[in-house]
Amino acid sequence: MIKLFEWLFIFFLIMGPWTAVVTNFVRNEFTKKYFTVIFCTPFVLVGAFGIISLLIIAYRVFTFNDCIEAEKELKQQIKMAKADLTKKGLKL
Repeated sequence: MIKLFEWLFIFFLIMGPWTAVVTNFVRNEFTKKYFTVIFCTPFVLVGAFGIISLLIIAYRVFTFNDCIEAEKELKQQIKMAKADLTKKGLKL
């Protein structure tokens, strides 16, 4: 639950001032000049987060190690389980 509060705090810390600027609660020359950039910033950040997440997932999938010994052990256990079930009268 603590991590949730951490993320919510960061979310409101960023979105509070952004909302104030977008709804014209804060008006000055800087916000008028860069309104489009300020308005698009959260959308760009969410998009960048998504792209980076997909790249990290793809990298980890492609560099995942094969466990040949574990595969052999698992196949052996499956054969033993099938033999045990056949011995007990189950038809496979």
